[in-house]
Amino acid sequence: MIRGFMLRGLAVAAILATAPAAQARWELDYFPNTPLLTQKGEKVRFVDDVLDGRIAVVNFIYLDCPDICGLATARLAKVYEWLGERMGEEIVFVSISLTPERDTPEELAAYAAAFGAGPGWYFLTGDPEEVALLRYKLGERSKQLSDHRSDMLIGNPLTGEWRRSSLMGNLVTATAEILALDPDWVPPQAEVKVIEGETLERFAARNREGEGLFIKGCAACHSIGDGVRVGPDLEGVTLRRDRDWLMRYIMSPDRMLAEGDPIAVTLDAAYPAVRMPAFGLGENDAADLVQYLHSETLRLEGVAEPAAAAHDGHTAHDLDDPSDHQH
Repeated sequence: MIRGFMLRGLAVAAILATAPAAQARWELDYFPNTPLLTQKGEKVRFVDDVLDGRIAVVNFIYLDCPDICGLATARLAKVYEWLGERMGEEIVFVSISLTPERDTPEELAAYAAAFGAGPGWYFLTGDPEEVALLRYKLGERSKQLSDHRSDMLIGNPLTGEWRRSSLMGNLVTATAEILALDPDWVPPQAEVKVIEGETLERFAARNREGEGLFIKGCAACHSIGDGVRVGPDLEGVTLRRDRDWLMRYIMSPDRMLAEGDPIAVTLDAAYPAVRMPAFGLGENDAADLVQYLHSETLRLEGVAEPAAAAHDGHTAHDLDDPSDHQH
């Protein structure tokens, strides 16, 4: 069983950021610079302040939606957590009210707080006519709650690349699609020697070695998918951190902190109860541990359930020419 899963995991990791997707090129002047209000009551413009040259993830919400909006936002919150310090600096999430005539900033703030939304995640309302034009340009053409899209629109305003991605499928894939909008992002890959012929038995053994290292040295402070303990939850860490950085941090966290590595300093401040210890692990052990963490993220996300795929019926639509896209 584990061998079959690990083979699928390798295949997924290899294609996460390279699978073709329906996409369009929307230059910056395509978007209206709509005046909007954030959940903090701040006045912003869609292009100048919200996008501001950053990779964007856009979805539309009804605050009174009984099921799909809350589920989609909860799943988006998991991606938000995985993206870590990229949020706000490189990536923004934009959740736009579909009932701006009644949704106030205070109501949006309460909704955002319920999902742990922090810096880099805008919940927006505004003049109904202005919001209607913006949502139309972004391809959201529903007339009532039961019709609206449950997917997300992702794009990079600097490259003009925009596409739709599912919020009801595999969140590892969705996260990788967002990160792939950065031309400099390199997706996590299995080691070349695994692809070139290391036996599946050996690969499974290496995964068990990583699991043993995690249980012995990491599990007291970290979980993988069960939330924050003394240290951060490590589910998705191989997506939000560069592999070389992870290797160096696992082997020499004290040195990186002393050198003022910005991520190491931020983590030390955020989790002051126990400082990340230096276990004296070598490169092979660190590689086994990173491989295990990535495999666990893939295992926990698994493959989209048939029911979830059916629920997300809108995601089969292509992202057509923005000038004549019809819902």
